[in-house]
Amino acid sequence: MRVGIVSFAHVHAPGHVELLKSRSDIEIVGAFDDNRDRGLFYANKYGLELLPSVDSLIRRKPDLVVIDSETVRHLEYVKIFAENNINVFCEKPIGLNVRMAREIKSIVEKHGILFTTGFNSRFNPDIVKLREIITTNEIGNIYMARVRIAHSAAVDKWFKEWTQWFGIEELAGGGGLLDLGIHAADLLRYILNDEPVEVQGISVNLTRAYEVDDFGIGIVLFSRGTPSILESGWIQVAENPSLTPLEVYGDRGAALRTPMGILYYSRDRKAWIKPSPPQVTIRNALEDMIDAVQRGRKPTITVDDAVKAQEIIEAIYISSRRKNAVKLPLQ
Repeated sequence: MRVGIVSFAHVHAPGHVELLKSRSDIEIVGAFDDNRDRGLFYANKYGLELLPSVDSLIRRKPDLVVIDSETVRHLEYVKIFAENNINVFCEKPIGLNVRMAREIKSIVEKHGILFTTGFNSRFNPDIVKLREIITTNEIGNIYMARVRIAHSAAVDKWFKEWTQWFGIEELAGGGGLLDLGIHAADLLRYILNDEPVEVQGISVNLTRAYEVDDFGIGIVLFSRGTPSILESGWIQVAENPSLTPLEVYGDRGAALRTPMGILYYSRDRKAWIKPSPPQVTIRNALEDMIDAVQRGRKPTITVDDAVKAQEIIEAIYISSRRKNAVKLPLQ
């Protein structure tokens, strides 16, 4: 399978290249970066051919391109590759805002290409198991959920030089809430298997490390009446990602993500239970996309999933500005 790389702007770009290079069934046919110095650095580091233009990459006829550019460039790149019938993995968020995300969706659907984004939580065995516990009614009717996805990027000033764009609204679309909260938004939709109908929240810039927000909280009401708390940002000093809180409460129990994995309490069984997580063969969204292209199937995460997650986050921003609740879907 032939894969092209488009930009090394995103912090996940090195990981994507390393994954691709680790697979014997993948040929990286070339890379393009609009920042030539950045492109040369990473091309030399990974032994890739740096191409002079997007057109030169298209002429290599890749089956898939991985877009790790600044968010502001996603639309132009998706458009040109879709028009050339090339499948796309595009980093999240796919747009600066919902308008751009919807335009990308329209392009993808018009040209019929396969498209996905990096919502990797859906492939985490603990998350898969949690969704199963909820779906099979192990803890009863769900009354409330809470998720936090966060790190210390603003506290520790992670974004410098080639990654400084993360802190510039015109290039990134938003700050910590958009960058990480979009994962939490998709996670809530996935585990609850439901769609949001109303959002209220706040976004703030506490550290002033960058010009964008570094923290946000949303209360997301889902169609079956489940209120959920979404918390994301760059101000949390908690180096162990397994401590990321994820809690779901029902009328017959509770399920929690802990450093030991998923635990849930069942009133029917009168016990805390540590279930065995399922065995997963696909570990992340890029692997899923490779499999989808190879098998000719739809990727697990669709462009519609990307738009709906972005809509939740944009609603939090709107609510924060207006100081009231916002109905979904956004008009």
